[in-house]
This record gives sequence, structure tokens and C-alpha cells, in this order.
Amino acid sequence: MMYWYVLFVKAGRERKVEQYLRKQLNPDISVPFIPLQEILFRRSGIVKREIKFLFPGYVFIESVLSDLQFIQKINPVINRCSDIISLLKYSNTEISMKESEKNMLINLCDSEYCIGASYGIIEGDKIHIIDGPLKGLESIVKKVNRHKREALIEMEIMGEVRLVTVALEIVEKVAYSYC
Repeated sequence: MMYWYVLFVKAGRERKVEQYLRKQLNPDISVPFIPLQEILFRRSGIVKREIKFLFPGYVFIESVLSDLQFIQKINPVINRCSDIISLLKYSNTEISMKESEKNMLINLCDSEYCIGASYGIIEGDKIHIIDGPLKGLESIVKKVNRHKREALIEMEIMGEVRLVTVALEIVEKVAYSYC
């Protein structure tokens, strides 16, 4: 079984912390990663893609170690790095992400831990996702900004509900016609 842990780090230091952890941790036991997202934007009439952090200020670690074992291994590593602020916890004994939260991220992300763009149609006041990681998950979409090509979705991470912006391209808008 794989556990996921979350470190809160200084803003802008995510990649530096990830590289530090890769050097400090045994890759057969614990692997750091940063969840990413693809964003879409239009510049000079062309839709461009860019990759950004999904949760700025956080670095995740996937590990085979259970909570107590992980704390024993990670505490000295955290104490040696001033860019790591803290290890997120539910309580002093519960520190790994809940399976439901982890599975939501796994289902949305590709093998590189990146949430790609989704594509949808707006029919009246309803949205239908026709392709991408949000397909079938219309219920988590809280708001759509067509001009910015993004959707605000609701995710629970470490027991906290967060609104996260992800790429959503609306390919068609269908208005209802009334006779």
C-alpha cells in the first residue's frame, strides 16, 4: 500500500525542496512529487498551454512507510531544510492523506501527476464535460470562466475543502430555444 504525505514549503521553493528530498530519501521507499496542472490561454489569437503547480507551496511524498515510520524518517530531513515549513497532519497520529482524497487526485492526474485540460459543452445553464480528466465529474465543478478557459473545482485535501482552478475549454455553447 502506498501512502501520500504533504509538506508545506516556502513559496517558490517547491522544486528546490523536491530535489532536496530526492537526494535525501531512498527512491524505493519514498518519492517526492509536485501535483501539476495544464492551463490554457489565448495569446495573439493562438491557444497556448502551460504547466503550473496545482497546489503552490506544497510538495507531496508517496511512500510505502506507514505514518509512524514516515515521521521517524522524515523529521531529521525536515529539520535540515529551512525551506520546509511543516508536515501537514490531521492529528499527531494521522498524517497520511485519506484514501478518498488521494484517489480523487489519482483519478484526475496523469502518470506525471498533472491534471490536463478538459473539454466541455454548455447547454443552457448546465455543463457537460465531453473529454479530459473532469469527464463524469461535473458535480465538482463549482464555476466556469469561459474567457480564461478554466473551471473552479472543489477538492478535499488533508481534511480541508479547497477550490482549485483547472483548465476547461468550452468547445460549444448551446442555448435552449423555446417555442
